[in-house]
Amino acid sequence: MQRRMEMGLRKYRPQGMEIINYAAYQAEVVAQGSQLTYREVIPGMWTVDWYVNLLMGEIPRLTDNDAGYVPNGKNYIAHDDIPPEVQAAVERLQAVYGTQTRAANPLYASK
Repeated sequence: MQRRMEMGLRKYRPQGMEIINYAAYQAEVVAQGSQLTYREVIPGMWTVDWYVNLLMGEIPRLTDNDAGYVPNGKNYIAHDDIPPEVQAAVERLQAVYGTQTRAANPLYASK
């Protein structure tokens, strides 16, 4: 995810500026029987279903097509390729969670 943030922000950074960011923690989701759960308890963390829903919503936004936030869409962020294994994982999750993902908050829509 760090690389993805940096790739998206490169559109706005001055030439030669390095962007350093990181997640405060890493949430690892694992299968326990037929359920997804966190490998370790993270105090205050969202439910696994909500977390997966949030993550699945990012892939369409990062996809470089007319619905994405990248140059061929809304042009908010720079192009970045979605790795095939990530796309495959999203498709597997959609088989369980459906294609419903978190809707964008209209308060943050461009005017």
